[in-house]
Amino acid sequence: MPSPSRNLTAGDAFALVRDLAVQPTSPPRVGIELEWLTYPADDHSRRVSLADLEPVLTRLDGRLPCHSALTVEPGGQVEISTTPFDAVSDAIDAARTDAAALRAAMADHGIEMVAAGLDRERVPQRILDTARYRAMQAYFDASGWAGRTMMCNTASLQINVGIDGDPADAWRAAHVVADALGRQHAGPCPNRTDVWARIDPSRTSAVGGVDPRDAWATYALNARVMFIRTSDEDCIPVADGMTLCDWLERGSDAGWPTEADIREHLTTLFPPVRPKGFLELRTLDALDDDRWPAVTEMAVSLLLDGPARRELLEHACR
Repeated sequence: MPSPSRNLTAGDAFALVRDLAVQPTSPPRVGIELEWLTYPADDHSRRVSLADLEPVLTRLDGRLPCHSALTVEPGGQVEISTTPFDAVSDAIDAARTDAAALRAAMADHGIEMVAAGLDRERVPQRILDTARYRAMQAYFDASGWAGRTMMCNTASLQINVGIDGDPADAWRAAHVVADALGRQHAGPCPNRTDVWARIDPSRTSAVGGVDPRDAWATYALNARVMFIRTSDEDCIPVADGMTLCDWLERGSDAGWPTEADIREHLTTLFPPVRPKGFLELRTLDALDDDRWPAVTEMAVSLLLDGPARRELLEHACR
């Protein structure tokens, strides 16, 4: 929450974000996030409610076989996030096992999970009423329909890969892979990619740059502030175009940003590749069980330091 007085400069914020961007580990670890649209099994025209999902969440809370985290997204999408693994094969096995357990529990309560990037039929509607999501929706609604659609009617596969070798090479490779696989596996138009292209580019465009640390810090400071959290129960949407750098330099009626505000700001940025200590690939639609393991294995092989990554980068430079 904001401070009544200034205690961080833009330089302080730049250094903080830069340090968070890249945190190499040995060996580099791999995590997978699988997301699904959800439907009442007997009527795909309706949206499940939080009350529909609560029995499943209660049954599985902290008890998925391979300990993936289970979350619900604003429109009722469900997501599992594996713990980090040293080997991509172990991450795939864990995600597959936990997805099967989740699907069985959902089926027992009359809920169907669908691996698709975009729900083209139902009107975007939130089932979660939190301060964060209320503020996000208000921010997005000020500039059109795409933000609410992204929040409520899209689902993705996200691949998280630790950084090894030269961070600049890993960064370059991640953008090549994210772009190629995102285009290859996008659904028919209009698709999830089309929706993302219509959202505030200060938070959804590619980060770019050679050094992921400096590039991410610059991107974050130049991105618009989506909301200011004033309490656990309240967030104020920011509609005047104020960037994080503006807030750091001039403050706002709510006060001055703290380190916690900057860290939350980072969670509202959604570029195709997001550095979070590791690299998070965000361009892939949710894929069915016949496709996502192979796509994940390919992406990881191209991102880790080795012959496949070197060949990829050599080809990209031609």
